Amino acid sequence: MTWRGRLVTLAVVASLLPVLPRCCASDPANDPNAILEVSVACRELTNGTTHERVLITAYRPLFESDRKRDYLDAEGRKLHTLQEFLDDRAPYVSVGMDPTVGVPYGTEACVPELNRHFRRPVRLRVTDHHEDLRGGAYRRLEICVRTQEDSYDDAVNLLQATLVLGAPRDE
Repeated sequence: MTWRGRLVTLAVVASLLPVLPRCCASDPANDPNAILEVSVACRELTNGTTHERVLITAYRPLFESDRKRDYLDAEGRKLHTLQEFLDDRAPYVSVGMDPTVGVPYGTEACVPELNRHFRRPVRLRVTDHHEDLRGGAYRRLEICVRTQEDSYDDAVNLLQATLVLGAPRDE
């Protein structure tokens, strides 16, 4: 194709652009900003309980350890890291909570501050219970990250976050 042919094709496509968004601009179901806003605010967990002022910290799997508990979750399954989730290589991010509060394995969780930071819904699941978190109740949440360097990221070390817990999910 010559440069004139490309120019004509570009002109035709450019002339159609004002027409395309009008087809569904009035329909909120097709508005990507509306869908993102719901997910960022954690409103998809309609039956969720909200906990304010939660301390969020990071932990990483210790694959070099002899104890399987250091690199597997509470039911002996693989831990899913935040970085794997962001790379679309994991269905959710493993998080840990205080074992004494009785949050069931697989409970969906949402942190609006994380969603806003990453500009997408970050699916969290409570799949781990650490003895280090004993006594933290709903005021502490640990997010699984890939490496020690990733654990220093400000996004996963929040002092005043909001935690929304949904219903338990079966794997």
